[in-house]
Amino acid sequence: MNVKYFIVKGKKKYLSVYVRFWDSNRIDQKTRTGISVVFDNWSQKKQRIKVKANIDNKADELNSNLIKLEDFIINKYNLDNANRQTITKTWLKDAVIEFFGRVPENEEYKVYLVSWVEKFIKEAPKRLYRGKLIKPRSVKNYQSALNKLIAFEAHQEKRYRFEDINLNFHQEFVTYCRDVAKLNDNSIGSIISRIKTFCREIEMDGYTVNPQFKSSNFNAPKNETYDTYLNEDEINIIFNHDFSDNERLDNVRDLFIIGLRTGLRVSDFLRINTDNILDNNVFNITTTKTRQNLTIPIHPQFQSVLDKRNGRFPNRISDQKFNKYIKDVCEAVGINKPTFGSIMNPETKRKEAKIYPKHKLISSHCCRRSFSSNLYKAGFEIPVIMKATGHKSEAQFIRYIKLSQDEHIEKLSEYWGKTEKNRKAV
Repeated sequence: MNVKYFIVKGKKKYLSVYVRFWDSNRIDQKTRTGISVVFDNWSQKKQRIKVKANIDNKADELNSNLIKLEDFIINKYNLDNANRQTITKTWLKDAVIEFFGRVPENEEYKVYLVSWVEKFIKEAPKRLYRGKLIKPRSVKNYQSALNKLIAFEAHQEKRYRFEDINLNFHQEFVTYCRDVAKLNDNSIGSIISRIKTFCREIEMDGYTVNPQFKSSNFNAPKNETYDTYLNEDEINIIFNHDFSDNERLDNVRDLFIIGLRTGLRVSDFLRINTDNILDNNVFNITTTKTRQNLTIPIHPQFQSVLDKRNGRFPNRISDQKFNKYIKDVCEAVGINKPTFGSIMNPETKRKEAKIYPKHKLISSHCCRRSFSSNLYKAGFEIPVIMKATGHKSEAQFIRYIKLSQDEHIEKLSEYWGKTEKNRKAV
């Protein structure tokens, strides 16, 4: 077997470096390496680019690539022969392309992260993830991550290959998201999690990814979240308030009560209708996000809303309007206790954690958290509550449980009071 590098003198200043490979009568092929050189800078005897001390060039690096390419060609030829692979007329050309990682434009998804993600999203409606079809909401989240990757590459002026997804990429991407894109850590963490998902799926497709994406240091940063919930007294104040003079707030209050008394996500309780109501005072619904089929008893306040409206449900509104109007409802009924939480600053586009009037911290997530927290406080066993909320694990459920600082102090004081009383009794 023989490998030889050469150039062909011509009129152009930069000449292509060719490689020729032959092995007796079985193969004799030549092709361009993709490296170009000035004629006077090529050593025909050494088959290398001349290294000139007084010239700033990258001859050493290019010569190193020629040495590695020679080894790659020989090793690949031996392996292909051993595996009885057909040596085609383009075998050498394909070997050079493989070595340098070059791909045709229509096959860039085999090498470049963004190209692969674009193809992944395009095929998402028919693609399985963990054995199930990818949900439209997940596709939307993947598209959001892709948009950030595209913006990051434009900022870096670099296209990232699979082998580039290392700890250095992680550090640069997180820095970009914080300092340039002005994202908070929770948003960055969500994108990092999706990038890790992409890398796992790329491996499943049979391509080689830098293994550093599996490192614990390739982590998803996150901030502590300060989620607010409404206790039973606050919910009852909202339920009993007279909004008869304000149709908008009366309608959203009734929707709010349904959300607070069902524990469903806003995407689910805003679409409940009479078709979901069963004869035995329960309602049944298949959730949008997890496709779980849940049967939940109708709370008396939920039933009261229906009775007030002669069996009809409140008028549907968008998620955005719901989130805005329930703040107005809570403010109107006086839920203004100073509460620590975080709100997005419209100027900085970042969440700011400090003390706010409680009504400003209320959002649709409050419904599900209030439902879970109040039942937990009432002494219900976790598995029973999980049957209603659809949580799949206790760890996942516990993250929803919220107790205020006052309740935390009250419970500790009550417990310590009991233990002190028992100690004195002894």
